Amino acid sequence: MSNRMALYAVFGSPISHSLSPVLHNYAFQSRKRMAFYLPVECTPDQLGQKMDAFDKLGGHGVNFTRPLKEQVLPMLAARDVWVSDAGAANTVRITANGWAGANTDCEALFRLVPFASVRGSEALVLGSGGAARASAAVLNRLGYRVAAAARRPEKCDWAHERVSWDDRLKPRGWRVVVNATPLGQLGESFLSEWPVPAPGGLAVEWVYRPRQTQFATLARDAGSVVIDGLTLLIEQAALAWHFWFGEEGPRDAMWEAVRPWL
Repeated sequence: MSNRMALYAVFGSPISHSLSPVLHNYAFQSRKRMAFYLPVECTPDQLGQKMDAFDKLGGHGVNFTRPLKEQVLPMLAARDVWVSDAGAANTVRITANGWAGANTDCEALFRLVPFASVRGSEALVLGSGGAARASAAVLNRLGYRVAAAARRPEKCDWAHERVSWDDRLKPRGWRVVVNATPLGQLGESFLSEWPVPAPGGLAVEWVYRPRQTQFATLARDAGSVVIDGLTLLIEQAALAWHFWFGEEGPRDAMWEAVRPWL
């Protein structure tokens, strides 16, 4: 590998499901960038050591997936407003002062979700990790009142209200329901029953493998608009390029790269 090759990566555990290396490497080739993007299996207790090693190898930027979006915060020398709002970062770049962090999950969702038609409209977020925190930060800014349902409700201090996991299916007329858990993801547990928005509402699915999840299918069948996980993946990846290079990534090339998973 050339010494001029800039290294980028996605850190997480598990990491084998990630399509980020596929879409970023294809995008690098399309823009003729001397860069390479690799997956790095990394647990929270390994994060500091692996980030130091990546820096010494010449790493320029990193994306984070679960369970690292919150754990990386103490390592940041600077952070954008979305990181501060969400208490989580999914993208970093190296600077002269150390790692700077952004949350392109938040920015992507903010671009795709409409403002609440009535301030205080109710939204339900499933999960308690970094994607859930990002979703709540965006929904708050857009004027929704956010409730959380999670198996670890003590981690949902960012919600206006906590709904017990067993009560998540009780009808309530949610305008937005977000699946920010890995449930339904390839290799993860599946649920047969999901809360869905009221007809005409919005369902947000962070899982992207498979693209047509049970949650997305049920929500669509109930008359909801669906923002699927692959759309979110491409959008946050294009915005990560803006953070790294000062230009938004080539969305058309990224979609072409993931065509086998459509």
